[in-house]
Amino acid sequence: MHSENRLPDSLSERRVRRSGAWGFALVAALGCSAAMAGTGHVPTDQDTYPEPIAAIPAVLGQCFACHGPNGRSEYLDWPSLAGQKQSYLLQQLRDFKSGARKHPMMQPVVAVLSDDDLKTAADYLSKRPPPQPQPQPAGNKAVTTGKPPVAAVACIACHDNAALPTEPYLNAQQVDYLVAQIHAFKAGVRNNEVMQALVANLSDEEIYDIAAYFSAQTHISSTEK
Repeated sequence: MHSENRLPDSLSERRVRRSGAWGFALVAALGCSAAMAGTGHVPTDQDTYPEPIAAIPAVLGQCFACHGPNGRSEYLDWPSLAGQKQSYLLQQLRDFKSGARKHPMMQPVVAVLSDDDLKTAADYLSKRPPPQPQPQPAGNKAVTTGKPPVAAVACIACHDNAALPTEPYLNAQQVDYLVAQIHAFKAGVRNNEVMQALVANLSDEEIYDIAAYFSAQTHISSTEK
């Protein structure tokens, strides 16, 4: 239902981007292996580093290949985690670990992490500088009018509100990721009664308009409100 200039990237293009994420992860893994082979030392949170290198919690090392440098996504299908609410991040990590939320890549990653590890990851990411608004096609009304589409008005009350600890910020997220999550709620793949009721009657065009609007907005940092 999209016009030609507003359709998300084709499936083949997305596969190319996903393969880029895998390639980045492989390079990072090979780099770590080479470093360990040379020194015999596996970096830990207790290590100190020379200026201006800033240490990050060791548990975060495997997150950035997909979620981007310091949690700011560079891939269409992966969300930015930087600047997100700590409470929301922690709940999602716990849900992946328990199986309440399923993802073939996330569950193996969190399976070996303790709850303290999850808290460390959520706390660190919530304090990182948030992502920048994502550029949108020139003909997109979220850009040309600056006003939310009618279908997005109901979303703003929860997702543009720092006072609600379990409702995530959507601003500056990748369009494709937001579209995929709205469809997941609509199909019942992600379970949330409120969300499922809100998106049940949305058309594909409305879903895309909502995603494009939020993606073009300046992020609300959880550290600022």
